[in-house]
Amino acid sequence: MAPGSTKRVARIIIEAPVTSFRYPHFLIGRQVSFRMPPPSTIYGHVASALGSYPELPFAFAYRFEYRALARDLEHQQIITRGGNPFSWQGKKYPKNIEATIQPHQRDFLFEAKLTLYLPDVQLAASFRTPVFCVALGRSQDLATITKVEEIELTQHNGAYFENTLLPFSWRAGVGFGATVQMPRYIEPPPERRAYFSQYIQMEERIFAGNFDRTGVPDVRILMHQDAEPRYWVDFDTPLRQGVHCGIHFHHVDKP
Repeated sequence: MAPGSTKRVARIIIEAPVTSFRYPHFLIGRQVSFRMPPPSTIYGHVASALGSYPELPFAFAYRFEYRALARDLEHQQIITRGGNPFSWQGKKYPKNIEATIQPHQRDFLFEAKLTLYLPDVQLAASFRTPVFCVALGRSQDLATITKVEEIELTQHNGAYFENTLLPFSWRAGVGFGATVQMPRYIEPPPERRAYFSQYIQMEERIFAGNFDRTGVPDVRILMHQDAEPRYWVDFDTPLRQGVHCGIHFHHVDKP
């Protein structure tokens, strides 16, 4: 497994007892969750630690794990413009707004762990003293930054990938993982325009490049056309079939 060049990155571990990443187009009924955070969520998470929006293009990679997925009831408070006035102590008062409570089901991910890789190592300092409250997912999904460090990734011609987000360009080469359309970038207020891209939500383990193929079925092998593929790997990850876990970097930018 021939090593190549190295890259110094910041590696941040964030843990949360519960979180969810709602599909943005599901508003009524069940609130379905992505099984891992969209790129726009990562960008916002880094912005909350930094106290301002990171410069674009913004690069990141991650591994995301959770213990279980469950569903529970929540209440939505549907607010509308006020209608008929109400009476109190013999006087009538206009209503500005009216609200109704609507129960709905929401997916939750329990005991979540995000291992975030940032090629801009200067961002590590922001996670040691984050500006805003640490949340993973919604604002009420409070999280804890458990470790911040600088490490070196190494390029190898073999790796495995699991519990991560992969580019849709790899779709033809692998039969595992769900194809999802995620928000890639959301503009700051007041526009808040969202831009979407397709990704592979890879929870299963697949192998790529040169590795020990003993006992590995062909369906778990990523088929690349590159003659000499190279992957960034984290040497602190477990060794599987003679290779370490691969780290693929995504880029957040406007179209």
